[in-house]
Amino acid sequence: MLLVAVVGMTVASVLGRYLFGVPIPGDYELTELACGIAVFAFFPHCHVTRGNVVVDFFTSRLRPRYRTVLDGVHAMAFTAVAGLVTWRLFVGGMRKLEDGETTLFLEVPMHSAYLAALVSAGLLTAVCVLVIYRHFQALRR
Repeated sequence: MLLVAVVGMTVASVLGRYLFGVPIPGDYELTELACGIAVFAFFPHCHVTRGNVVVDFFTSRLRPRYRTVLDGVHAMAFTAVAGLVTWRLFVGGMRKLEDGETTLFLEVPMHSAYLAALVSAGLLTAVCVLVIYRHFQALRR
């Protein structure tokens, strides 16, 4: 819904600029913030539904058990990366909050975008732990 709103705002801004010479002020800032938040919002769903792109050229011939082990190792690495991103979003968001940094035209506080992405990154980290658990369950069978 956030991306649909961005598309609507962009169309309205372009039409306003073309027809009346008055674009929506700060449309670029809003687009930038909303797209960043939306990207992070998709990560947990994509990972839990196995929607990520997988190149299995070398692993397609492995036995299913070995593929499961390899997928489990990948899941652990991705969990570490997701945890690192979550931690850095928290640190960055706190710094933006302390500094009081805002966008140039609309003066939207930058920490709000960081903290919105932080929620999704935290959820991604939790989903990664769930995926690891699923791999361990598959290995037990």
